[in-house]
Amino acid sequence: MDTREILTRFKGGTLRREHAVALLAGTSPAVAPPVVALPVAADREPLPGPVPVPGAGPGPVPGTGVGVGDGAGAGVPCAVVGIQGRFPQAGDLEAFWRNGLQGRIAEAALPGGRRSACAGWRGHFLDGVEEFDPDLFGLGAREAAGLDLRERLLAQSAWQTLESAGYAGARLERLTAPDGTARSVGVYAALGPAGGALPPAGHRHTAPPASRPGPAARLSRLLDLRGPSLSVDSGNSSFLTALHLALGALRAGECAAALVGAVELRLHPACQRPGAGEGVAAVLLKPLATARADGDRVHAVIRSSAVGHPGRAAPGPQHGRLVGRALAAAGLQPPGTRLRPPDAGPQGPDAGGQSEVPDAGLEAVGVALEESSRTVAALVGDAGAVTGAAALVRAVGQLRHAVLLAGPDRPAPAAWEPVRRDDGTVLPRRALVSVPGPAAPADPADAADAVGPADTVDAADAPAVTDAPDGTDDADGADGGEGVGAVLVVEEAPAVPRAPARTGPPPGTRPAELVLLSAATPAHLAATAGRLAARLSDGGGGDGAPAAPDLAALAHELRLGRAVLRCRLAVTVRTVAELAGALAGFAAHPGPGTGPAGVRSADLRTAAGPPLIEGLEETRAYVAALWQGGRLEQLTRLWLAGADVCAVLPAHPGPAAVELPATVLRPRPLEPGPGTDGAPQ
Repeated sequence: MDTREILTRFKGGTLRREHAVALLAGTSPAVAPPVVALPVAADREPLPGPVPVPGAGPGPVPGTGVGVGDGAGAGVPCAVVGIQGRFPQAGDLEAFWRNGLQGRIAEAALPGGRRSACAGWRGHFLDGVEEFDPDLFGLGAREAAGLDLRERLLAQSAWQTLESAGYAGARLERLTAPDGTARSVGVYAALGPAGGALPPAGHRHTAPPASRPGPAARLSRLLDLRGPSLSVDSGNSSFLTALHLALGALRAGECAAALVGAVELRLHPACQRPGAGEGVAAVLLKPLATARADGDRVHAVIRSSAVGHPGRAAPGPQHGRLVGRALAAAGLQPPGTRLRPPDAGPQGPDAGGQSEVPDAGLEAVGVALEESSRTVAALVGDAGAVTGAAALVRAVGQLRHAVLLAGPDRPAPAAWEPVRRDDGTVLPRRALVSVPGPAAPADPADAADAVGPADTVDAADAPAVTDAPDGTDDADGADGGEGVGAVLVVEEAPAVPRAPARTGPPPGTRPAELVLLSAATPAHLAATAGRLAARLSDGGGGDGAPAAPDLAALAHELRLGRAVLRCRLAVTVRTVAELAGALAGFAAHPGPGTGPAGVRSADLRTAAGPPLIEGLEETRAYVAALWQGGRLEQLTRLWLAGADVCAVLPAHPGPAAVELPATVLRPRPLEPGPGTDGAPQ
């Protein structure tokens, strides 16, 4: 039943209002979502609900496709609780932020070893795309070869995202669906053409079977995630479209969290052109109310989203309509705009459910920033499916740091002051993230200035437009020409109340803490211990990083936020400085019996399996009693013998989760897998 039929039946009296709203919004009318009241600082504007339309009631609004205030995430703001990525000349998000602050243009020559259709052209590339860490996922060489390069990069980014959010271990088991299914995490993957991966010379590739599952399904299996699993391809807007679908699934209760990722590679000559870009990124989303209740660290809030295609109409007005729709879904109504009333009459192909939103109207609701394919062009180029991810990462960075980066309309970074209303209310900082975004400047010189300087490529040197080996033309189809647009309304994270000053005995006289660490191999374990020691030794305060955490909170986070793997370490300490020294000593001299005094480790990779007592209710009760009684020696022995002593602990101690450095990856070059025959697909 399409939108026109739903509205016709509603007006004819054959369809009840609540059923029409549910059909248009894609939700069940049986159960209304719970409304959770969140604490709001006295000078902060509370999260508003849907904007009422005078005389319209709660019914749907023609032209918007949803009821007033409905839509993906409407009334259910979602928190970004994990975020990771790799972009050209930025191996992590800290480097990506520095590149933005410095106004760097991350353009370079084609990396060595890659094949090109023309000599001397430049673009925005990732390094080491052929490298993968199969040990982290417990994969052998044959299994790793079953993943193509895009899937390998996305898998590593997804793992780091789960870790950064504290959901790689016991907490992941407790993300449950309404029916009780554990590990209820939806996976939404936006990937560029499979032809982005190019096998080495002489590589004999066997095409994958036609029934091979999609990338999202393979990622769900690899990470053992049991929510919805969808692969999305809508060109440059693929990531934002995937995120839009994830918001809808969270709102409908289809999963407890959603992992949204994107990756783009440009290895095949048919996918290459001057300015082409690459990247990989992922975010983990949870409903904001749940994230706040669980004590998750919130990087930003996704208030709403809107996705649409202009059909045969001119694409120009589409962006304004999507912005209006997203703002309405977020419960924001800028001055000078209004929703179309239900009796507004028929609409033509260019008519929209929302008028164009003027810049002054956006500022009045706290929106001072729009990140789009234009604003990230200098950092990632024409990055296809990962364009929206780069725009979101850049927006989240600016919201977190309260700094507006330089862009097409801003010559240098500037402090981002929040909007204060006449009554003294301070509005949260808000940003739009859109692809393809607002129209580029009409003047070619202005357009060039918006992106920054770039090398000029003579037409004779540009890649010729020819048919690719699979019969398609050489364009990879990821340039946004399809007209699919997407808009997000993103808001700064709500303020977290300061924890009261800890009272009690001074450091060093408090009870000892058992710190547990695990990794895939002894080399991973030593490297991860060394990284954590370095973070703790410098206080964590370098370059804006968080300060060193409380020892008890740090130990708790390591027990519950990290996956339990086969190579393990245990150490009992009383201070953070003592822990840093012990981990540094182990990193320098790893292995059972060779590390510093007090640090014990075990390599269980060749063990027969978990102890026979694992998984028994009696064992859980016994382990819980050991924790309750502070029996750290017995817990250490069980841990090193292969038992999971962390599963019985409470998932959240109360305060916001501790931010820890990620597990060290040890990637190595591997041959490309199926689906990477070098031709666009």
